Amino acid sequence: MSIGRSKSVAGASASHAPASGENGSTQPQTVTPLAGATRRRRNSGLLCELQSMCKRTLRAASQTIIFPFYSKTGTTPTRAQPKPDVVPALKPAPRRMRPPAAPGRKHQRNVDAVVPPAMATSPRAEIRFPLTTADAQRYLRAQWRQAETGGRFDQAAVDRLTTTLTARLLATSAATGNGVHEDSGEKACARAIMVCDALAQATGGDPARAHDALLALLDTTSHADARVRADVLALQTALGMTAIGLDTLLAIAPHVLPQRGSAAPEIQREALRHALRAADHLLRRKPADAPGPTSLEALAALADPVLPAVERGRPGSSAGASVAPPGKAPAWLADPGNALAIKALHAANALRADPAAQCPPHLAQAYLAWRNGFDREGPGTDLAKAQQRLFKLFAYAERAARTGMAARAAAGFFGTQKSPLSALQNFGTAGVMLGHPDDEFARFTAALAPVKTQLADRLKAASTSRALKTRCAVRLAAIEQWERRMASKGLRSTFRFSSRDLETVAARARPLLSNRVALHADGSPADLALDPHRNRDAIRAEVKPLRGMTPAQLRTWADEAWRLSGQAVPEPIRANIDLVESRLAGDIRPKPGDTNAQLDAIGALVKQMPDIYDIRVSSGGTVGLGGVPSQSLAALSSHLGVPHVSVLPDGGYLQGRHAVIDIGSNQHFGHLFIGTESRKSLYGGLGGYAGWSFGQDGMANVGVSGGLRRSRDWGGPRGVTIRTRRSDDEQPGRPDAWRTTMLEVLHATRSAGPNSDAPRNAREMWGSLARRFWNDPACSINWTDSRSTTSATSGSASATARVGTADTKWGPALGATLRHVARAAHRQWDKTGNHAIDVSTHNSGRATAVAATLVEALPGIPVPNGSGHLAALSFPTQPYVGIGTTLFTTQTNAALRIGRDSGRIIPKHTFRDTEFGTFKAFKQFVDTHRSEWLTALGGTDDARRRLDEMVATVKARATAGNLIMGERMHMTDEAARRLDFLFHRKQRFDRIPAPTPVQARERASIDADIRQMLASENSWRRQALYVLEALGVQRTVGLSFLLNAQSTQAVSGVRELAGLSPE
Repeated sequence: MSIGRSKSVAGASASHAPASGENGSTQPQTVTPLAGATRRRRNSGLLCELQSMCKRTLRAASQTIIFPFYSKTGTTPTRAQPKPDVVPALKPAPRRMRPPAAPGRKHQRNVDAVVPPAMATSPRAEIRFPLTTADAQRYLRAQWRQAETGGRFDQAAVDRLTTTLTARLLATSAATGNGVHEDSGEKACARAIMVCDALAQATGGDPARAHDALLALLDTTSHADARVRADVLALQTALGMTAIGLDTLLAIAPHVLPQRGSAAPEIQREALRHALRAADHLLRRKPADAPGPTSLEALAALADPVLPAVERGRPGSSAGASVAPPGKAPAWLADPGNALAIKALHAANALRADPAAQCPPHLAQAYLAWRNGFDREGPGTDLAKAQQRLFKLFAYAERAARTGMAARAAAGFFGTQKSPLSALQNFGTAGVMLGHPDDEFARFTAALAPVKTQLADRLKAASTSRALKTRCAVRLAAIEQWERRMASKGLRSTFRFSSRDLETVAARARPLLSNRVALHADGSPADLALDPHRNRDAIRAEVKPLRGMTPAQLRTWADEAWRLSGQAVPEPIRANIDLVESRLAGDIRPKPGDTNAQLDAIGALVKQMPDIYDIRVSSGGTVGLGGVPSQSLAALSSHLGVPHVSVLPDGGYLQGRHAVIDIGSNQHFGHLFIGTESRKSLYGGLGGYAGWSFGQDGMANVGVSGGLRRSRDWGGPRGVTIRTRRSDDEQPGRPDAWRTTMLEVLHATRSAGPNSDAPRNAREMWGSLARRFWNDPACSINWTDSRSTTSATSGSASATARVGTADTKWGPALGATLRHVARAAHRQWDKTGNHAIDVSTHNSGRATAVAATLVEALPGIPVPNGSGHLAALSFPTQPYVGIGTTLFTTQTNAALRIGRDSGRIIPKHTFRDTEFGTFKAFKQFVDTHRSEWLTALGGTDDARRRLDEMVATVKARATAGNLIMGERMHMTDEAARRLDFLFHRKQRFDRIPAPTPVQARERASIDADIRQMLASENSWRRQALYVLEALGVQRTVGLSFLLNAQSTQAVSGVRELAGLSPE
């Protein structure tokens, strides 16, 4: 989803042309061409208002073309035009006291999906924000006296531990005084609570051991007792499981990670975190009474015998690990499933010592997997699935290059031989890559302006002959007419002059040339061969060959205009013309027959995709059994000449599988998703038909039909997602870091084979990625899962009139279907990955599909011994050609996304969206929160003007049903920090396989705090108002009666039309 993009600024400069002086000679005077040439005519008057109102009422969303066994549905993108002339209302609408209720309920369901509600919570040790010293002290006492010790230890030891925790960790908070909610004090309180929990986890709730471990951690020297050093390692491991825990560890004990003048502190810091994660994984099965390792290096050496001999650490190796002592590893480590963690620990230890270290390939590959959250390797694991799915990209490219349309469609019926890149071949990007309409038009005018200026300069130049001046005048007028028509009708790749356009060009060119005969100083004519009407014929001769305008024609005229002055077209001007040509006609459509061309198309999408946009291409098939359509229920036997009615149950089950590729970016990183989407649908209902067959031998019939269905769909995409981090200091004109890194990922995968050729298997591809990105935190490899459910009710009605023979008849059919989606829920989460997202959306809406089709009623098959309605079996009416559209579309959407980078919640990538499908609902929502938005925009008169202009602009453009108008709220920094703290506390209980009732209630209390934080309005700040345009094309080929076997290809995405942001 895209919001808040920076608009480009471009405009056309004023043109100049020569004018006649008082003596009739040509003088270099400034002449402005027709004013407002780049502005479209103002939409005013009753007719324009009526047209706009009708469009907003009908809200047409898509268009469908129907042929036998074929249908294609698509949406037309809004053409590039100048920003509409809008006049904000002098008085804003009054504040609505009742905001729309549906978004609030949907937002609560999103919170329920992310953190399910619990029935029972524990009031003990309850956390309330903002944290104070008194709150932290109360928690520490309750935690050790009630939860951890349970009365099993000496109370004096508990008091000594809590006193030390208060003195050593709450000093910052105590210095501000209890009850003073300063940020530094809350941080100290949170750190004390996290250290308290980690001590309890590391020592089994023993306050004496916890006290010794705490002092040993805070002390910069190593403790003499091995048991204490082992407890210190366990304490570090408990804290290092999350990013905020690691921050706490390094804040209270910075000597844990000494900085060695490293130029890559993030790599070294992440190495420590992942080393502690690996240690936690390896120590999880260690018996409580068994002696534990005293350092990460000792743990790596202790676990090394678990690895195969060829993968073990060796003295002097780049991993920096030593050979394990003779003998076997402890029984609690002797698990083949620990191999990935052990190898990752070796690599992490090397990076902690030197961020520039180079590891052997098997350790680098293990560390790449481990730092992205994969904890096991081997067949059937998420790591193996991610590797195979990423390698599937080459299979998709091969299929798209080699497989013909017919073979691909036949195989697609059953979900085999799928290739999303074939959809890109057929449909291109479907307009998804277009920017704001006014931004796109600004690029167009920026390309025209210097050419117009150069032509005007040639008109003024005394050295230019009259014939060339006439040509320049006509071309200048033609460019202005092209610009004016594009501003009125919308920008398109080609434009053809009409006869009226040519007349306008001639009329515009005449004032740019002098009609008077030039005179000598004594008043005699300079050229007796010229007459006062000489320009008319010359202009007519130049106008006659004009046919149309394209960017290529503009480039030719620019070359000739600069050649007149003895110069070449400046490179920036030529680049602007090339950019307009590529935006208008340079859609990305890889040619079949070349595998590399398919992969190049993905790279082109990465390079050209507008910021914060994404595009999805898919290909697959659907199979299943369906009920009898309502219009095909009656037998319509030829001997029935009376009205008849048929009613039958209607039901069916369908399932489909599609291959999906999604490419794009958001405000924090770019992404490339490669996966499959499984979808299942079950529906049931009733259908009825009423008709009359009349005429000789039943040569004509008319009928009406209707049906009612209740359906439920479920499924969702899953696959591998490559995420690359955006830069915080992106420079204009330079590609963002996410594009550069993503292109490097694509290059690494494509050149992983022998001689830098394509990889032969997933192992080669993974090895190539590991060589380049094994320790780079800017690149994340995620295994993404999702699930979606949709509950809908649809009602249909149609009417037919057909004539023909007794066996078959032809005629028109008109139909309409109203579909009401009561609830559509989508849940998506990254199970692994350094850059991860957690998304929940809930939608509802309705739409009416109407269609007009020319159909043929196929002949029925007589039933032996049948009579009445059972005299023959009826087959569906076969469409020959038809058109359809979707009207009266409305929807209400709510989305919650939590974004993380290296284990931290990123506030600007964690957002809550509220969206509407109609301007009326959007306007009501904005009016309700008008005061909050004025405050967010600055509270000045300029803020009021900007908000009113945004609303007026949305009203002017909200004439289609595929528009989404909404508000985005970003999470505040304070809320993100508090959620990190709560999720850190929660992960401790999530890892307990069989929690006690006390632990279960404690976790429920933490969940309640998280839910409250996500639902609170104070956790969010208003970030943007936006208008999106949902675009896409879908083609379906195959059977859809009784037996469903269809092949589908689709391209879809969203494009931003307008936006308003405080930033």
